[in-house]
Amino acid sequence: MARFYGAALGRSFAALRVRDYRRWSLVQLLSGTGNAAAQIAIAWQVVQLGGNGIALGAVTGGMMLPTLLLGPFIGALVDRYARRVVLLITATVQSLLLGSLSALAFSGVLQLWMLIVFAVVHGVAFAADNPARQLLVMDIVGRERLTSAVSMNEVIINGSRVLGPALAGFLLVATEAAWCFVLGAAVFLPSIIVLVRLQPMRQTQAVPQRRPEIASGDIATGERRPWRFVATTAPVRATLVLAVCAAASYNIAVVVPLIVADVFHADGGTYGALAVAFGLGALPGALASATGPTTPRSSEVRMLALAMAATVLLAAAAPTLPLLFVALGSVGAVVMWFIARANAFVMLTAPKRIRGRVMGIWAMALPGSTVVTGLAVGALADFTDPRLAYGVVGVVTGVVVGLCWRALRALPETSEPLSAND
Repeated sequence: MARFYGAALGRSFAALRVRDYRRWSLVQLLSGTGNAAAQIAIAWQVVQLGGNGIALGAVTGGMMLPTLLLGPFIGALVDRYARRVVLLITATVQSLLLGSLSALAFSGVLQLWMLIVFAVVHGVAFAADNPARQLLVMDIVGRERLTSAVSMNEVIINGSRVLGPALAGFLLVATEAAWCFVLGAAVFLPSIIVLVRLQPMRQTQAVPQRRPEIASGDIATGERRPWRFVATTAPVRATLVLAVCAAASYNIAVVVPLIVADVFHADGGTYGALAVAFGLGALPGALASATGPTTPRSSEVRMLALAMAATVLLAAAAPTLPLLFVALGSVGAVVMWFIARANAFVMLTAPKRIRGRVMGIWAMALPGSTVVTGLAVGALADFTDPRLAYGVVGVVTGVVVGLCWRALRALPETSEPLSAND
């Protein structure tokens, strides 16, 4: 038994044995904390400016619109160019955008339409940042430690989702939202420094060999292959559909501010505390994912998706704030567990030479689909009740799990043999 737990812990933290990954993880915790604080402040600013559920859906969805529209095309560029260079550009752009947003907020001229424009422009940077960040991790740790690295990344992301909302809640009560934007802009600087100093890895990220579908300049032609792979690989196809449900379950920024303000008549500090509860719950979920088998199984994906539907329904039905805190923590745990395993499953199953484009499709599903689901859930919250709207997310997720159950019966063989250079 002791040997079993020792092996599980070894798998959990295998990625942390790599020095460059430890450095990268630390700066990701910092930048993620600042970005999470900024996102909390943006959502609360929408409410303060008189925005409703549709406005919240427009802001959160606008940030994902470029990912939804451009996911696989940007994935092709990530396949072609160095991940490190892509991330240097995206980190710089995001820092400058948040700095500009803070200036608008301090000057008192910030308006709702400006937040929507900011969300879309910021989303362009995020569309490239997301697949590049995932594949840089694989470049750093290698295929054999990828599952550990993906799970550790979820721990880091959700650690930032604890620290960021906590800081945002304090700043929203003690000062104003503009300081959250200042924090978000500043904490990208350590990431930029580490990326500049990062040594080239086992270069799947260097300027690649000339591939006909990319190097010819006809990127659109090259997109047909990843789409064919997804369409003809049933477990991957089903996992991507369930990732859309996970995106809607995860996107608490649409319904929770409305539940806080309209149902419980509380303030921004309460919203920040609920976001902290969600992040705290997500930490054990990500750690649980890291202790699983190195190669995720499709049976795990479907069971976790079923549990995700159940916890969302419990959160939607929570009649009091204390129960909502507990329920959102449970949602965070299960959703993060699902995302970490599903993400590693898709990445390991995709052929190496189209992996960036397949992960671009993954990004279209999660988080890109929030463009549609955010607006739909926000509109439903406006016309009915925010708790009912979140409950519909749980019901739809359960139905989709049932429809995808047979497609997730068996895990296909990984697309390529494990090698030291992958």
